[in-house]
Amino acid sequence: MRVTKSILIKRAFFGVFWVLATIGFICDEFIPEVESVRTYIMLACDAMLALLGLLCLRHRTDILFIFSLALISFGSSVVFNGLSPFFAANGMRVFIGLMFCYPIFRYFMDDAQRREHFIKTLDKNLEIFLWLQVPCIAFQFIAYGADDHVGGSLGNWYSGTISMLIYIISFYLMHKRIDQRDFAGSIINNFKYVLLLTPTFFNETKISFVLLVIYFILLMPLDKRIYKRAIISLPILVVLFALGYSTYKITYKGDVSSTTDEIDIFSEDYLVEYVLSDVEKAEEDVEWSLDNDETGVADLGRLTKFLLLPMFEEDNPGHIPLGFGVGHFKGGTKMDHSEFYDHYEWYLIGTMPYLIHIYLQLGVVGLLLFLGYLVSLFFRHPDGCSIRDMNLQIFMALLIGMNLFYAESLRDPFFAIIIYGFVACSWLPDENSEEEELAVRS
Repeated sequence: MRVTKSILIKRAFFGVFWVLATIGFICDEFIPEVESVRTYIMLACDAMLALLGLLCLRHRTDILFIFSLALISFGSSVVFNGLSPFFAANGMRVFIGLMFCYPIFRYFMDDAQRREHFIKTLDKNLEIFLWLQVPCIAFQFIAYGADDHVGGSLGNWYSGTISMLIYIISFYLMHKRIDQRDFAGSIINNFKYVLLLTPTFFNETKISFVLLVIYFILLMPLDKRIYKRAIISLPILVVLFALGYSTYKITYKGDVSSTTDEIDIFSEDYLVEYVLSDVEKAEEDVEWSLDNDETGVADLGRLTKFLLLPMFEEDNPGHIPLGFGVGHFKGGTKMDHSEFYDHYEWYLIGTMPYLIHIYLQLGVVGLLLFLGYLVSLFFRHPDGCSIRDMNLQIFMALLIGMNLFYAESLRDPFFAIIIYGFVACSWLPDENSEEEELAVRS
């Protein structure tokens, strides 16, 4: 077989895919010696994604967005905030997935033949990734208990990210196999994808309960028979929900046999405490936790972080338009943290909603640019693919929305690969396009 440009790009892409998908678990559990070079491996993956993205660039909107984001980042960091170009360049790595993943998928989706081969390979690799999470999460659960260490093949501290990935990948593979004429039969015949959701119940990610409900609602075709299908799905949903809730009733502390404090994660007190810390004592509480090596409880509630945003303008007037520059969320390994990070470490550590992640670095200008580009992805379809997969697009929109207000997984290149890849795959081939493909093959 002749090795073409598209084949080389596809092989390089899936090479990066699997390095990003497994390097965390390998370094954490099996080859800790690799940890010393992990930063360089991640840097190489970032560079490869950027190179592949540049090779695949075809559309003016993507080119304009990449150029604008780079320009704003340089202007905010070097010109406006006086950061070094090297520090800013390293900080731009948190936007590699945002800038270059979607153009790679558009390259494959724009051509019928490339699309067919690429999607088949993608689906196979995604299914292998799902199965891989079973032994990885089982190992982590036994070793550490149900906490942030249970991040599957992505490694420690990726519990939220892996749970979201498991749900959306399982949904993508299951949804493609749903026959509207035999919904119940489709569920039964492909029940393995539902069972592959089980690992998400063995870490401390609360958002899994929300994703579980969304999963089964959107699995059903959105037509007049949805109520009948809902009745079919309800028993499965109830069983899985009960299974997940039972694992959350106990707080594990390093050992799976530890059964200390029972908690009710649906109680009003727990939910309020989870999203809203004491605003007045936020800095004091986090500093105390850091001083006493209790980093696990040093994370502020998400709502608290939004409520404290005016603090940055009060302390540093004039940064609303362009933010404080990029790079403050990098460093700590091969490069020192910035002065900004050192001053506001108590606020910046822990889970950061992605809206805040972008706003603090690039201000309102960068935030508007990002949101505008994100919205455009749901209206700019690949060539020959103008039919919306409404179920997948709704799930993607909800998942992206959750990240904007709940987490910063979108900065992770592997998460970005899946998210922007599925947005591209949510556009289905036109009927005329499919007929033309069949005619060419015959």
